[in-house]
Amino acid sequence: MINPYDEVPYPNYAYSYTHPDTLATLATLLSLTPAPVDRCRVLELGCASGGNLIPMAQTLPDSEFVGLDYSGQQIAVGRAAISALDLCNITLKQLDIRDIATHEPGEFDYIIVHGIFSWVPPEVQAAIFETCRRNLAPNGVAYVSYNTYPGWHMLGAIREMMLYHTRDVTEPTMKAAQARALLDFLVESIPADDGPSKTSNPHGSLLNAYGGFLQLEMSRLKTNTDNYLLHDELEDVNDPIYFYQFAERAARHDLQYLTEVDFSTVLPISFPPDVSANLFKLARDVIEMEQYMDFLRNRTFRKTLLVHADVTVNRTLRPDRLMNLHIASRAQAVSEQPDLTSLGVEKFRSADGATLSVDQPVTKVAMTHLRSIWPQAIHFNDLLAASRAQLGLDPSPDRSAMDAQALAANLLKAYAYSGNLVELHVHPARFTTEVSARPVASPWARLQADEPGQITNLRHERVELDEMARFLLRHLDGTRDRAALFDIVAKPLREGRLVVRQDDQPVEDPTQAEAILTEELATNLRWLAQAALLIE
Repeated sequence: MINPYDEVPYPNYAYSYTHPDTLATLATLLSLTPAPVDRCRVLELGCASGGNLIPMAQTLPDSEFVGLDYSGQQIAVGRAAISALDLCNITLKQLDIRDIATHEPGEFDYIIVHGIFSWVPPEVQAAIFETCRRNLAPNGVAYVSYNTYPGWHMLGAIREMMLYHTRDVTEPTMKAAQARALLDFLVESIPADDGPSKTSNPHGSLLNAYGGFLQLEMSRLKTNTDNYLLHDELEDVNDPIYFYQFAERAARHDLQYLTEVDFSTVLPISFPPDVSANLFKLARDVIEMEQYMDFLRNRTFRKTLLVHADVTVNRTLRPDRLMNLHIASRAQAVSEQPDLTSLGVEKFRSADGATLSVDQPVTKVAMTHLRSIWPQAIHFNDLLAASRAQLGLDPSPDRSAMDAQALAANLLKAYAYSGNLVELHVHPARFTTEVSARPVASPWARLQADEPGQITNLRHERVELDEMARFLLRHLDGTRDRAALFDIVAKPLREGRLVVRQDDQPVEDPTQAEAILTEELATNLRWLAQAALLIE
């Protein structure tokens, strides 16, 4: 029998929310003492070709990484990449999750199980829980993602329609194309907006709501590759679960719920006050609270952290826990000229539209400082000192302590409201936003640049590159200065294989064309630096 993951490999992506820094930061906020990120052991179940694990190993050389996957073909691809990068702290093995116990892989500080749980049968799900129970260190943190109800009741209907339509199709590319074609047909045939001209059906409003849902689903799937569609939507097994059921099953393996990676969804502060008040009346514990919030949000997917059942978790958020962390933010002041020195309220807005209203001067200055150094992170103490110095505040310990408490409380509030307003890190990524005389890009990113698709930066994020940036990235190995890099990008122009354009018109003058190319080189180098792709 052909392994479907050998026939159609799963997308080889990195997931920033699975990084040990993310898991350790959340554990720290909830009073745990997780293992140091730069000296830890990490296990990933379902590692595919190592796209998530390899960049972690590259940036954390004193930590150890083990990846297991059922697909021998994907493991072989990952091992070739590890060899090309000459990494000694990562091992990829072909292994069935049910056989882990017989191989004694040892104890791990962090266990990652992304995109596996809902797509395997019950006995494999039980083996995942048991691996977490048996192989997780006493203070370890496990990450497990899974499809969840109630949202998947609606998505499941779409999946079943696509499965029915493609029931006789075996060739993967054709199967994906036929599934997309069915969804196109449904969207075109069912109205998505109200109006008597659209339908005379007495249940028209319901039909229109259904049409709107289909359009949203089509938009979502259009952004995903065929590999994703085949494995996430059309795999033989896709078994969603209610959150409370997941928590109950974890408890049977002596594991307890810690939190969600999407921390802003854990607290009911995003709901109107009357809704929040009713939630607290309905829910008797954290599991019930999470389940009722899933009902309200029609949640479809969860990224859950688990710890051992005997670990004491303090869910009271305390600002002082933030004082040992590093902070980053790209949120921008709404006002073009914010008043940073008075007690007037200023708003800061994130890329997703979330806003933080602040009247404390130290916090206002801190937010503008964070924006100015983005995407770099800064330790809380350094951020506090820089903000107070800019304001020329009294250096007395008492006043400094009061400002520290206020700043920490405001940053914690912003983080709890939206992870896009403020980032927190126990071990921030190391990279440079300055372009050196001989720039060096991440070796993993350079290797990825030889293939189409997204590139993983040093913040463990996926970034899109245009053709010029991708071409340039391949050559940033520290051996070339600006002149040598220009010779490389200008070679196609000099050989007549590249036409430089300005205002959509070809530039005929060679001197002008090279001047434009020089500026494009500088622009792309600056962009690669801001994208966290260059090594310190």
